[in-house]
Amino acid sequence: MQYSRIGCAAGAILFALLITILPACSKEPPAWLARPISAEDALETHASTPSGDGPAPAGVFPIDCRSDADCGYDPIADRCGSDPHLNKQPPVVDQGIICYCENAACAMLRVLPVPCEGDQSCAVKLDPRPHPVKATRHRPHERARPCRDMPLTTTCERTNICTLRRVQCTASPARRSPR
Repeated sequence: MQYSRIGCAAGAILFALLITILPACSKEPPAWLARPISAEDALETHASTPSGDGPAPAGVFPIDCRSDADCGYDPIADRCGSDPHLNKQPPVVDQGIICYCENAACAMLRVLPVPCEGDQSCAVKLDPRPHPVKATRHRPHERARPCRDMPLTTTCERTNICTLRRVQCTASPARRSPR
């Protein structure tokens, strides 16, 4: 009997400690969870342009650019800039970060994985840069002849993730005229 009373008292003390500690915790979600995601077509992407308000903090790279090739990614600051030391990002296949130049400033597009059930569930969105998205009535899966009508196509991989494919077109050999 004595042990059960001690257990109840210890439980009550522990509960009281938790109640007093909990209000001191931050009510804001962690930074990685607080990033907004656009609601357009239930897309899993996020485009952001760094704001030019106020002076830039120390260690922040310039954002001025003329073309997409000028922009790179800074993983520490989680933003794009135009410093040549920043990481140049390859074209997106299924997910990743795209740094691009828009209105003479580097901007960032974060492409998250797009779940799919088949090729018909995937589509290509060209704006601001090509990336896979969920197919909708307004943006259906592409139906055309590769190399003639479309340089990009999407497929649903075995992992059930939409993947963007750049169609490799070879020039047809020139016909030789008979002599």
